[in-house]
Amino acid sequence: MIAGRYPDVVRALGLAAAVCVMALACGVGSARAEAVVPTEGPWSGVTSVGLPVHFRVEGGNVVDATFGFHWGECGDFTSHVPNTDPIDPEGHWSFASPEGQTIEGSFVAPDRVEGRVLTVERMLPGCEETHAGFVAIPGDVPPPPPQIYSVQNVLTNYKARNPTWIIFGKGVSFLIGTLTWHDFGKPVARATGEAVIRRFKREWSPKAWIKESRPIPDGPGREVYSLLRFHLRGAVPPHFPHSAWLKFDRHGVVASSMCRAASAWSGGCRSRRSDLNR
Repeated sequence: MIAGRYPDVVRALGLAAAVCVMALACGVGSARAEAVVPTEGPWSGVTSVGLPVHFRVEGGNVVDATFGFHWGECGDFTSHVPNTDPIDPEGHWSFASPEGQTIEGSFVAPDRVEGRVLTVERMLPGCEETHAGFVAIPGDVPPPPPQIYSVQNVLTNYKARNPTWIIFGKGVSFLIGTLTWHDFGKPVARATGEAVIRRFKREWSPKAWIKESRPIPDGPGREVYSLLRFHLRGAVPPHFPHSAWLKFDRHGVVASSMCRAASAWSGGCRSRRSDLNR
């Protein structure tokens, strides 16, 4: 039974339920913040793959953005094309280099910008599309690279580093546990483990593979993987997907292939998370 195999999961669910009640009681609304005026002068940062970011803020513009990017198996490169791009009233700016790489950021405080570096896929083996987050501060010395987290409970959006299990279904009706990670904290992380699926008063335990990628900013000094894919090998309940993907923003699930794939046994999807909450 799940309670015997994963006692820490059961305890975490109890805590998560209490946190959810508190969040509902307190409310999640907030007033619109005033526009941030960033510090003028040089800025320095580092991406989630450890590559440098440099630019200047002058007269409401981001000037001469230089940034490193990891292009899959093709290696690491640097873009240093002169640019002048305006900072909009929301504090956001972006620059697309002629080669197709893009850097974009948002000033969340006068002395902090959070953003990402995107590379396009090329018709060359291994030169795949990649995403990396970054944080930058005023001056010539960048901050330490952000730590990357994974969503550990899809229902509550609880996050952890190197999680040994990930919950996908209500009441631990579906989880993947005994996870062994490879390259956790890098742009792409992979894990192997064993799924536990409870349905129709039965339990299935297929082997599982997880791939997480595309880290995005998730608060000061941290990022979270925004794309999770899993693959199951072995017997599963009727109509249960052997493979699926989930996309996240910093607040939780924003899209999932499980909705359509699971509708035959979950009763359909009434909202963006209904397939996961059943």
